[in-house]
Amino acid sequence: MTLLQLALFAGLVLLPGVPQEPHKLPPAAEPKVDRAELQKLAWISGTWVVQNGGKTTEEHWRPLQGTTLLGSSHTFDETKTHFFEHLRITAMRGTIAYVAMPGGAKPTVFTMTKNEAGLVEFENPEHDHPQRIRYEKTADGITATISQLDGSRAQSFVFKKG
Repeated sequence: MTLLQLALFAGLVLLPGVPQEPHKLPPAAEPKVDRAELQKLAWISGTWVVQNGGKTTEEHWRPLQGTTLLGSSHTFDETKTHFFEHLRITAMRGTIAYVAMPGGAKPTVFTMTKNEAGLVEFENPEHDHPQRIRYEKTADGITATISQLDGSRAQSFVFKKG
């Protein structure tokens, strides 16, 4: 065995067994979200249905898992799907955010501005419409309202438990 072969052998066989210093990532710079704030939103979980004429809109919200509630919205009639969107309420950048992907488009993020018993609001003043998304618990279900920040162009969806 030549000296070169011996060096290659040692490098391939012996060195991998030498303990290496693991790559250390810098500590997270962003603040952590209080999980209790996310747990306050448990009332949103479930299937919610609204009928309007011949169309049905359903929102499905999965229970909190990790730091995210996953949701979807689907508007349809007997012949076709008219609208769908992927939704999530999640810990993001040190806050709680509502992330909407209508029609599978790229995400639009709304930051939580209010989280009270049975009421939550999210806002994005940079978005064309809506700029505010509000969910409120009612005796029969939940009401979701989208609007501009000043309350104009409001549209409410009065959902019943599905």
